[in-house]
Amino acid sequence: MDMPQLEDLGTILLAVVAFISAFIAAFWMSLIIWTFRDMRLRSRDIFAQLLASLVVLIFGPLGMLIYLILRPQESLGETYARTLEEEALLQDITEEQPVCPECKHRVEPDFILCPACHTELRKACPHCGRLMLMRWDICPYCGEPCPPLPQPERRPEPFVPGPCTCRPWSFGPRTKGPGQVPKDQGLVEGLAEAALELVLEAESDAEVESAD
Repeated sequence: MDMPQLEDLGTILLAVVAFISAFIAAFWMSLIIWTFRDMRLRSRDIFAQLLASLVVLIFGPLGMLIYLILRPQESLGETYARTLEEEALLQDITEEQPVCPECKHRVEPDFILCPACHTELRKACPHCGRLMLMRWDICPYCGEPCPPLPQPERRPEPFVPGPCTCRPWSFGPRTKGPGQVPKDQGLVEGLAEAALELVLEAESDAEVESAD
């Protein structure tokens, strides 16, 4: 083998090595760019984006494998869509259903009367026939005035006196149960003795005066 053929073979090998090196460098750079873009879609933290790109830059395909294991499972768009779905579901669950103002029974928005207590909930517009609330004086659908229906006056319930529970006045001595002594019994006896003494003194004085 002569020298020109060896030079041609070396040139070919050098070209192949340069192509493989360029391909590896381009592939490595594409991994770094893809990692940065993917992390930017999954997190707004710039430090996390740079750290993920640095791991792929240092370790190459192995760093890419590490990134795929540790990256967030959902992107920001998927997280936002899931949040909207949860809020819509929660709103449907917690949405207040209309109730009757009298008996608090659940009613539908298009009910005219309450099926439980027969209270009028809505009225029909005399011009377009659409349902309106009882307090509205104009139809919001056709714009025609519609005076509210007169509400029945509620008469106050007549007062019915109940049985008297007060104790009648008693001017005599209070009576107690068996074995109990009235508290004012001693006072009554003392007054009676004082009155008897006064009467006896008056009689004795009258006898002395009559003897004189």
